[in-house]
Amino acid sequence: MTCPVDTGRLRTAHREEVGVRVGRVYGFVENTVEYAAAVHDGTAAHVIRPRRTGGVLRFVTGGQVVFTSLVNHPGTKAQPWLREAMEDVARQEGFRLVRR
Repeated sequence: MTCPVDTGRLRTAHREEVGVRVGRVYGFVENTVEYAAAVHDGTAAHVIRPRRTGGVLRFVTGGQVVFTSLVNHPGTKAQPWLREAMEDVARQEGFRLVRR
């Protein structure tokens, strides 16, 4: 429920598995949306360029349509909903997390 929501696509793309292997409980949750890692882990500042050579970027900002050949994106803050949810549930259930 802590997954960021804009269109709902990110929230509906989770897959999870829980089981027991050699006397140990294991589990994982993954998200298969191509931008999930960028939302979860954040991004560094980066340049955005048009896909086609000689093309332009078009976007709306402040009610104005803007055309440009590149954008210096400042990056995005991480929103680690998967890690935070896992840590909360593990703590409540008395599990110890092991990172591999």
